[in-house]
Amino acid sequence: MRNRLLIFVLLAAVHAEDSHTQEVRAVLDEAAAVLGAAALESIRITGWGSDYVFGQAYDGRSPWPRFHVLEYELAIDYELASLRDARRRAQAEDPPLGGGFQPLVGEQHPIVLLSGGYAWDLDEGTVIPAEPERDLRSAVEGRTTQIWMTPHGFIKAARAGSPTMRTRQVLGETETVIAVTLPGGIALEGELGSDRRVARVTTWMPNAILGDIALEAVYSGYQDFDGVSVPTRIVQRQAGFPLLDIHVTGVEINAVAPLSVPEAIRRQAPPARFVSSPEQLAPGVWNIPLGSRDRSVVVEFSDYLVVFDTPVERAGVTEVGLEAIRRQWPNTPIRYVINTHTHFDHAAGLRAYAAEGATVITHESNVGYYQQAWSNPRSLAPDRLARSSRTPAFEGVVGSRTLTDGRRQLEIHHYPGNMHHPGLLLAYLPAERMLLQADSFNPASAYGGRPPAMPNLLHFYAAIERLKLDVEHIVPVHGRITTMDELRLVIDRYGG
Repeated sequence: MRNRLLIFVLLAAVHAEDSHTQEVRAVLDEAAAVLGAAALESIRITGWGSDYVFGQAYDGRSPWPRFHVLEYELAIDYELASLRDARRRAQAEDPPLGGGFQPLVGEQHPIVLLSGGYAWDLDEGTVIPAEPERDLRSAVEGRTTQIWMTPHGFIKAARAGSPTMRTRQVLGETETVIAVTLPGGIALEGELGSDRRVARVTTWMPNAILGDIALEAVYSGYQDFDGVSVPTRIVQRQAGFPLLDIHVTGVEINAVAPLSVPEAIRRQAPPARFVSSPEQLAPGVWNIPLGSRDRSVVVEFSDYLVVFDTPVERAGVTEVGLEAIRRQWPNTPIRYVINTHTHFDHAAGLRAYAAEGATVITHESNVGYYQQAWSNPRSLAPDRLARSSRTPAFEGVVGSRTLTDGRRQLEIHHYPGNMHHPGLLLAYLPAERMLLQADSFNPASAYGGRPPAMPNLLHFYAAIERLKLDVEHIVPVHGRITTMDELRLVIDRYGG
């Protein structure tokens, strides 16, 4: 009798599962019919709007900086899983608060592409290998996700996968929520309105500063284009702030030409793992290269080390810097890590140093931001601080702070009033006449060339004068090491 009951329960479960699967398939078939997704092989949309630079907010309470997108083109071939995203963008913020190479002079024309499992960029016609996404995904993963987050792409992915379904009530309306996991493990969740059109698609990803974050695409204003229902308003948000806001003005159906992968990209060998070797800048002061243009700086004290800034958001780069430091100073603790500001390309490595026991020195206004951000869940990619039981330590600077062991002196100064970040810090070594700084003076590739963000450069120069710092060498976090003489030359040439 007991065996018969067990068989009955198992058969009932199988029947319920089959019924649910059939119900999900029926809903997806309805959505495909409403959207015209089944016969859609490719789509090209054009429009205008705004985009935003993730992780470059003016401060911890501000949205990402906004830029005008004067022309927008997105071309997707669903059959070949290829994508071309081209934009013509210009400065929008006035005043230009925050990062993202503001103020932008003239226009930018970024083009990102994906085809055949390869990702690359075009910069004024020059082919450039794509860098990993800021959310720690590879460029191929990130761009592939964008394809299947479109309304038609989501329905195609769900129909090809093993979807699940649930319903919920939102403001008196019944929404159907379909969840599916793409090959490779990327989870998508789509919300269908009562008309079976896709209203929202969400995915989740890890971020070095914010932990687990959501990327959501919201679709509205559907119109018919040659039998295909297409949204005329596309809004993307990441970590709660706008990332893209596009008004669609044109749609072409099944007219996207196949993308050809450049031979330079096809033949590119996988990048070798970068190994950093400390380079002495002065006795007891060391450059820690982190790629071709970024660096941390280590300053030796009698019984501890101080690390200045932790740039680069790409996964693994912070570990490369830490490995270099541990090889050079295996028995010396890192007591402090100086954080210049909260932009993600300067804060991405902080948690790794906090896990080593280093106290994070940052402007006082940033402490609460980090404490809040670092309390977020990190289930998608637990880092070394998440895996440890250590509570991170912070020290907030107001004005100036001096570190000394009686032999060496390092001054930390806040220089308020710039438009890049209100909590920007610099470090000065008086004996070496050396200034360590981030984003205020990123030298041009050619000596004396025009650097980006001249208003912030002028403010930086004024801060040096006001603080009465006797500077000979300037060590930027981004770009080549330079001198005060070049700074004066640039001010004379372009400061007027």
